[in-house]
Amino acid sequence: MKALTKILGFAVAALIVVALGFYFIEVYAPSPASPTLSAAIQQDSIPIGSMTREFLEYVPHDISPHSPLVIVLHGALMDAKSMREWTGYEFDQLADQHGFVVVYPDGYKHAWNDCHSEATFAAHTENIDDMGFVKGLIAREVAQHQIDEKHVYVLGYSNGGQMALRLALQAPEEVAGIAIAGASLQAPEDSSCPEQGAVPLLVVQGEKDPIHPMNGGKVTLFWFSYRGRVLSAFDTAQTFAKRLGVTSAPQQIHLDPQRSGDPTSADGFLWPGAPSPVVALYKIEGGGHVVPQPVFRYPRILGHTTTAVDMPKLMIEMFHIGSK
Repeated sequence: MKALTKILGFAVAALIVVALGFYFIEVYAPSPASPTLSAAIQQDSIPIGSMTREFLEYVPHDISPHSPLVIVLHGALMDAKSMREWTGYEFDQLADQHGFVVVYPDGYKHAWNDCHSEATFAAHTENIDDMGFVKGLIAREVAQHQIDEKHVYVLGYSNGGQMALRLALQAPEEVAGIAIAGASLQAPEDSSCPEQGAVPLLVVQGEKDPIHPMNGGKVTLFWFSYRGRVLSAFDTAQTFAKRLGVTSAPQQIHLDPQRSGDPTSADGFLWPGAPSPVVALYKIEGGGHVVPQPVFRYPRILGHTTTAVDMPKLMIEMFHIGSK
């Protein structure tokens, strides 16, 4: 019996070591250093129906009236704080440089009520009014900081990207443009949302994304927990371009990584507009389920973060956000 107990003890210890090793190699991602900013991040809340919804807000100290608003939507199992970190605090720094307000909303129980009819998140099964939440945030920023309601932009990552798409489809009058990473349009048979509108769109999608397939198909959480089917990244971009009246083929470009040893690169597809592309897709060869930026190192299990594309900066440039 003592020998068996000893063997079991060794086995448990080995499993703990393996689990810790897996965590620190594949899952652990240290928070980046906080940058020096012109103002402090603020936590606030607003009432939406019978609920109180929370968010983080960054307002540069010298913000001018009629400045743009950028809303940044986190992925599933995340929150506003982690999304701010997972974008390397870059939106806050860009807000200081270009003069706009940034809001990071908290999803309901760490998720958003997007258009996936197969979604099992509480936000979907309880039919949480996330559309009302985002609209309420915009109205609040108009009242509090006199932001320009005609220049509201949304970046969404993963489930947050699906929520950004819902806004574009069902409330295009609310947003001037959206950017999505690790997300694309649902296949029609798996969508719970009537598709009506479209707005200028930036798509960044990793070719080796372990959750959201670049070429369309089944969305899963690491090959488990089926989340429905989606269109490819190209078909998503093409759909928006057609709805926006673009009939010409996209211009194609190639971007090499900016760091030695980076195994990724980017192929861009730009549907023409004036003065910038009306729709842009960047396929990241070898890229993972990430928002590419130069500061935060995503968990290894999510795949490579390319240095060929800096998505927050690219979004600001493509949509000409800010006046400074």
